[in-house]
Amino acid sequence: MINFRYFTTTSALAAVLVATIAPLAAHAGEQTQAEMAIAAAQGKIDAGEKVGAGQQAPELQAQARQALQSAQDMLAHHQKREAIAAAQHASELADQAMVSANTRKTEAERDRRNDLKDAAVSAQTNAANANARASSAEAATSSANQRVDAAQQATDAANSRASAAEAAGAAATAQADAMRNAPTTTTLAVTQHDSDEAAAAPVHHVRHRVVHHHAHPVHAKTTTTTVTTSHP
Repeated sequence: MINFRYFTTTSALAAVLVATIAPLAAHAGEQTQAEMAIAAAQGKIDAGEKVGAGQQAPELQAQARQALQSAQDMLAHHQKREAIAAAQHASELADQAMVSANTRKTEAERDRRNDLKDAAVSAQTNAANANARASSAEAATSSANQRVDAAQQATDAANSRASAAEAAGAAATAQADAMRNAPTTTTLAVTQHDSDEAAAAPVHHVRHRVVHHHAHPVHAKTTTTTVTTSHP
C-alpha cells in the first residue's frame, strides 16, 4: 500500500530543490555567457590589430576596446547581463573596425595600382617625348653639321680665291718691280737733209728790159739716224 503522505512530502521537497537550483543554473549560465562574450570580443579586437584596424579604423577600434573594458568591469561587479550586452557591442565595433580597415586597405591598394598605372603611362609618354626630342636634336645636329661643312667649303673656296689673288698681286708687284728696275732706253732720231740747190740764174741787166728766170725745183735727200741710249 502506497503511503500518499510520504509521496506528497517527497514531491514537495523536489519542487523546492528545483526552485532553488533553477536560479542557480541560470546564474551560472549568465556568468559563462558573459565570459564567452568578453573572450569573443577580445579575439575580434586582437584580430583587428593584426589586419591594421588600429591604423585604418582607429576610432572604431578604440570604441571596441572601450566597450570591452566596460563589459569586463560589469562582469567583475556581477552585472552579468549588462556585461554580456557590452561584450556583444564590443564585438560589433571590432567587426566594423575590421570591415572599415579592409575597405580602406582595398581602396589604398586600388589607388596604389592606379598610381602605378598612371606612372607607367606617364613614363611611356615621357619616353616617347624624350625620343622625339632626341630625334629632333639629332636632325638639328645633322643640319648643323651640314651647315658647318658648307661653311668650311665656302671658307676653303674663299681661301683659294684669296691665295690666287695674293699670288696675282705678288706677280703684279714683281712685274712692277721688274719694270722699275729695267734700264731705260732713249731713242734719239737725227734727221739729215741733203739738198741740191739750183744754181742761181744769171741776171742780165738789159737796159730798159727786165727778164725773170724761174728756178728749177730743188731735189732734197733726207737721212734719219736713230741713237738708242740705255740708262739703268
